[in-house]
Amino acid sequence: MSRLDSNLFKSVVYHLKAFFRRQQWKETLIFSFFLLLSASFWYLQSLQEDMELEISLPVKYRNVPAHITLTDDNPQAVVFRVKDKGLVMLSYVWLYKFAPLEVNLKNLRKGANGEITVTAKAIESGISRQLTSSTSLLGFEPQTIEVHYAELGSKELPVTADITVSPEPGFQQAGDITVTPGKVLVYASTTVLDTLHELRTVPAELKNANRTHELTLRLQSIAGVQTDEREVRVTIPVEEFTEKRMMIPVVCEGLPEHYTLHTFPSEIEVVCNVPVSRFGKLTERDFEIRIPFREFEASRAAGQLTVRLSKQPSWMTPPALHPDTVEFIMEQRTEP
Repeated sequence: MSRLDSNLFKSVVYHLKAFFRRQQWKETLIFSFFLLLSASFWYLQSLQEDMELEISLPVKYRNVPAHITLTDDNPQAVVFRVKDKGLVMLSYVWLYKFAPLEVNLKNLRKGANGEITVTAKAIESGISRQLTSSTSLLGFEPQTIEVHYAELGSKELPVTADITVSPEPGFQQAGDITVTPGKVLVYASTTVLDTLHELRTVPAELKNANRTHELTLRLQSIAGVQTDEREVRVTIPVEEFTEKRMMIPVVCEGLPEHYTLHTFPSEIEVVCNVPVSRFGKLTERDFEIRIPFREFEASRAAGQLTVRLSKQPSWMTPPALHPDTVEFIMEQRTEP
């Protein structure tokens, strides 16, 4: 610090000490102290006296039935007045956190005209249970709550599982994914219902699956739509697979009696992946290659035709065919 700065600092300190040593400042300081002390005594005394306080309590509507929707004009808060000592009032303002007044529609019944009413007794009970025993409830508004609602239309929709399955090597999905329940009743306005054709679960992914899995998945929410069910049970059959090969004959369906047909080869090798549990049950009788005569006739000039399975188990993914085409000779027999 330079000499100039040092002299300036000493000068400021000197003048401050001189100011606080003055008799007038001492008197002001003493007066302020006793004024603050008396104000504190007055405030503590006032906290021992009865006071009134107005409190706003939010209203929360629970368990709204799926077939109705609440309108926007329902009360969102109940305002009540209480009386107690100032100290209790202070705790209500600064320390205590009031829980919302819960209106459980599941426990309420419709009146003769279809209205749902929360009585004054129920409102008073919801408020009083949150007050201390010394606090008096002076009143509240509204005195009753008329719950306004609108009836919704209904429609039963099928549920589709939005799930991606990635089995371990050597394992495959062994059949269709099943959803329980398969159909769910939904409620919405007629306009919205006309646009709905199915419900979908929230997207899910099953990785490295090596056995059958059962998952509980939530239904995707749709604006303005309520459902009886919020979750469904999804079953994904997964099994170990092995390869099976079978020879299936090529059959011409509807071959006229005066025609002869020869295919090369006469049998097609079917190569399929089969769940281990079904390997022994799967036979050549579960497959057919039946080609209508008109298709042979249409390909007569080329002498070659692509083959396909006309019958296979519904649970099976399309097998590979070796070869997938046949050559053929078709002749018309002359009458003797």
